[in-house]
Amino acid sequence: MKQITFILCLLCFGIGLAQHTGKGECAFQPDNKAWILKYKNTETKEDKVQLVIDKIILDGYTVIESSDSADIDGTKSFDKNSCSPKCMIRFGLIYDKKKGLVLDLKKNPELEALVLEFNAENISHMDLNEYQEKDIYSPAALKRSGIVLYTEDRDLKKMIRKAIKKIGKR
Repeated sequence: MKQITFILCLLCFGIGLAQHTGKGECAFQPDNKAWILKYKNTETKEDKVQLVIDKIILDGYTVIESSDSADIDGTKSFDKNSCSPKCMIRFGLIYDKKKGLVLDLKKNPELEALVLEFNAENISHMDLNEYQEKDIYSPAALKRSGIVLYTEDRDLKKMIRKAIKKIGKR
């Protein structure tokens, strides 16, 4: 009986002491909030598209490896425990009724050439899905902001298909 009690106590203390003690706040959160505010205050579609392109490229070159916050060669790096890519703004592109693409340059760096082709003429509209901290009904997967770009441009759709083929050949 003493052994069982000892094991249960050990498990309880082990689990209780192994919990993450940080605030749980992402190091990217202040930058993301400022960027979303800038996006909302931008009036022209051309400027919004350029903001999105710049943010996708910047996030694609952001490194999450080092142990200290630092600004090295124009790339930000953060402590592994303080942040994850899951708190960054997610970008998506819808190019057909039921076809879309996540614009993540970390996973698919070959999409950079496609992203640089975006402009106000080939992006029909954009939707901002902003994360609300007080929204208790959102599932954990939706607890970050995102922007969805929509296109109906034939030339851009051809470039998208080519980019998808490149990704598939890896």
